[in-house]
Amino acid sequence: MKFLWLGASALLFVPFVHAQATSACPSTKTLDDLVKALDDAVSGPADKDRTCLRQVLLPDTRLIPVSKGKDGAIAPHILTVDDWITRVKARGHSEFYEVQVKYPSEVYGHIAHLWSTYEIRPTPDGKPEARGINSIQAVFDGNEWKVMQILWQAETPDEPVPQKYLP
Repeated sequence: MKFLWLGASALLFVPFVHAQATSACPSTKTLDDLVKALDDAVSGPADKDRTCLRQVLLPDTRLIPVSKGKDGAIAPHILTVDDWITRVKARGHSEFYEVQVKYPSEVYGHIAHLWSTYEIRPTPDGKPEARGINSIQAVFDGNEWKVMQILWQAETPDEPVPQKYLP
């Protein structure tokens, strides 16, 4: 009987532990919160736990880098969340930090579009090594903002980030 009570107690405890683990992710109640949570979720060691990333993104979110292929053609590369995580994880324990430095937004009802200038840094406060533009679409479910899609393009010498998008 004692073991039955311990087993039942453990089962009651599991939802509490799960709630605590998920509550460790940053809030996304505002668009500013969403941007900070997104930066936190993609930054750090490449092989880190991506639970918070999955909470910031809707399940069918698409992550779409636009870049020049080996043939010189510019093309989008459509990734699922799992595709992105696999690609990043392949870098092992290397670290990088993404910081949105300017992100004007347009909001209508429960949808938002952020035109976000990002910088990639080797440490949270390090000197920017690369930058580009994220086009982020988000949805507000009445409680929190969630990302539906991110389309991005890194800055190149041929296509520098325009001054109006810089902080």
